[in-house]
Amino acid sequence: MKKLTFHLIGNAHLDPVWLWDWREGMNEGLITCRTILDLMDEFEELTFIRGESAIYQHIEEHDPKTFRRIVKQVEAGRWDVVGGTLIQPDTNLPATEVFARHFACGQNYFLKKFGKIARVAWAADSFGHCAGLPGIMAAAGITGFAFTRPMADVLPLEKPAFWWEGPSGARVLAYRPPVGWYGTNRDEMPKRLDASLEAARKCDLENVGVFYGLGNHGGGPCRQQLREIRKWAAAHPEIKVVHSGLHRLLDVLRAEGKELPTHRGEMNFTLRGCYASVAKFKFAYRKAEAALFRSERTESTIRSALSQPVNSAPAEWDTLLFNSFHDILPGSSIEPAYDDQIASLGGVLHHAQRIELAALNALAQQVDTRVAQPEGDHPSANAVLAWNPHPFPYRGYMEWEANLDYRELPYKGRPDEVPLRVLDASGKALPLQSVPVENLFESPDWFWRKRVVVPVELPPLGWSVFEYGWVEGAAVPATAGRDAGATPPGVIDNGIYQVRAKRGAFGVEIFRKGKNVFGGAGLSAVVVEDKWGSWGGPDAEEAKTLSQVLERWRVVRVETLEHGPHRASLWVRLAGKQSWIELTFQLYRSRDAVDVSARLLWNERHARLKLVMPMQAGSAEFDVPGAPVRRKPCGEVPGGRWVRVFGKTQKLGFASDSLYCFACHNGEFHATVARGSGYALGGGKPMPPWRPAVDCGELKFRFLLNPGNEALPVLAQTLEQPPVSIVVPAKAGRLPRAGSLAALEPAGLQLLAIKKAEDEKGLVLRVQETEGKSGPATLNWLGKKIKMGVVAAHGIATWRLRQRQNGWTVQRSDIVER
Repeated sequence: MKKLTFHLIGNAHLDPVWLWDWREGMNEGLITCRTILDLMDEFEELTFIRGESAIYQHIEEHDPKTFRRIVKQVEAGRWDVVGGTLIQPDTNLPATEVFARHFACGQNYFLKKFGKIARVAWAADSFGHCAGLPGIMAAAGITGFAFTRPMADVLPLEKPAFWWEGPSGARVLAYRPPVGWYGTNRDEMPKRLDASLEAARKCDLENVGVFYGLGNHGGGPCRQQLREIRKWAAAHPEIKVVHSGLHRLLDVLRAEGKELPTHRGEMNFTLRGCYASVAKFKFAYRKAEAALFRSERTESTIRSALSQPVNSAPAEWDTLLFNSFHDILPGSSIEPAYDDQIASLGGVLHHAQRIELAALNALAQQVDTRVAQPEGDHPSANAVLAWNPHPFPYRGYMEWEANLDYRELPYKGRPDEVPLRVLDASGKALPLQSVPVENLFESPDWFWRKRVVVPVELPPLGWSVFEYGWVEGAAVPATAGRDAGATPPGVIDNGIYQVRAKRGAFGVEIFRKGKNVFGGAGLSAVVVEDKWGSWGGPDAEEAKTLSQVLERWRVVRVETLEHGPHRASLWVRLAGKQSWIELTFQLYRSRDAVDVSARLLWNERHARLKLVMPMQAGSAEFDVPGAPVRRKPCGEVPGGRWVRVFGKTQKLGFASDSLYCFACHNGEFHATVARGSGYALGGGKPMPPWRPAVDCGELKFRFLLNPGNEALPVLAQTLEQPPVSIVVPAKAGRLPRAGSLAALEPAGLQLLAIKKAEDEKGLVLRVQETEGKSGPATLNWLGKKIKMGVVAAHGIATWRLRQRQNGWTVQRSDIVER
């Protein structure tokens, strides 16, 4: 018989937020680590694993003595620093760059404090793992991955150890214990060891990981468990029992030289309710995430072009990363905890806005923003600086609202007759459409602000100056092609799409080039029974897509809000007995997409709201972290910024700035908006009426529909991170009225980040190849074309940019920035 070695992996799963708030959770990290250190003094064989740099930082700041004790045990080899992330994030929902930033932050901290990075990632309790994660981990110096979910009943595996390979070909050695979960109950140790022995005899591996320790709020190994391990080892001399760590376990498994199977693709699904729980937090998280991305690349690019110091936002990034934790972002914590976490996201959003505004104002100081000087006492026009935060040109529409004077205009009762003019950077007059202002203070007799929709072209990661004002005698240029103009009541049309809504109908009909996009009632909203708690129901139930319909909402009101040469808007309210959703459909001239702003008033319990799109859906491709994944209908699944649905005769593209939960079912495509569950509600327990239902109140989000073509990913990026504009002082400047600071080639490269390096020496540029085509990358940076080398298909590539006396240099790096 083969000689077996049991590797005892002592751990204490610590949720910094769950059934408690972050203050209690972080201090429990300190308490747990002190307890483990004391046990190490008592039991010389005890070893322990601990990840999450946020926990270490908290201990270092508030209990330096305990931190020094940890360092000594790390140096002694008894304390295994694992994970490589700031916290254990959800591994399905955050953006690709959020994972990269987790490893950049965590690994650099470990390198600085312990002299080495973690080589084994650790996901004790995350609810399934996206297909692209191996590529992200490999790019961060990770060679191994240990996890416990999904368990064997959801994800059968040939062996506990296997190669997990991502779409880019990058792979890591993965390990899921053959028995149990990450921890053990206090009296469970002998049974865990017996079951591990039985499982080990059915496998050819000689090294077996046995995970143990109390833990849902810290904890870890306890005296009873350690004594029972000694007793069991003495009774089984044929088994070598060692107290170990994840690095040692995976190193010896690799050294065994056994043939290991390869798993390709995602490792899902489990606890599917978490893809939609606590939408009000998910919506706020996505907004903060997008704002931080946009402000950071804006700041880094503009400051570099102006030879000014680049600011960073380490505290805000730490906050965002913390909020991606697998019991925060998935929606499984208590209400007071979410009050704190939503407030923290507000700080991230505000800081991102401040950074972005400062960078744009710095750019405006150097740009020629002059406007024409009016005659007499007539007010001058506004100088509008528009900025494109993407490495590709933006061609589309922007909305601007600004004062035309400082008091009411002399057009009493005739607001639509105010002569408006918009000039582009070259002085050419642009066609425009006047639309309602945001405020309800002004009236047709008393107004001085106007809002316009204007077609613009902006260079990649660049700016353009526009002149917008009230100019007597100004003529609006005519526009060729069909207007998004007046149509019969309840109908808008831009020549490509037509949207129809009728009071009493069960949905909204949408046509593209005369062909009905959806069957049945069209785009509709249904409330389905969802009796399960925060984590959702059993997998079999979630795989049925929760299709017990409680209400099919009807169209109760329709209003045409706008019609004109550039945009038409249709407002539709669909309602049930006590909740409703308002959808404002917008069609722009020549735009092959339907843009929708949604406002939900939700007041339901044990139910979820779904947008339903019948289209004979057979499968769908989902934008998920690391690389897209295509799935056949399999129930409720996680998705990211866009979904491409494949029907029998046509495709559908769906993108949103907030939603994560989707399903294909009976030929329909479903997007879950909100769930009326309870906070941290387990199983199918009924909620007492005095307990709050999650998401009661108002939710806002945006989405768009397109034919599912190659434009979908770009549309999704500009939906989530639209171009930004500010009114700036009009003055002379050394920079031209339009310019580009950076661009990427080819088009299949998605910019993940341009940021200040962790060591503050230069910048870091990170991209991802998104079309499955390996090839060379070119960066146009501050007027210079730089060849960056080959990026693998679906690969993630990182470079270090440094400014030298003879210009900028580029060096290949990795996520840790080594």
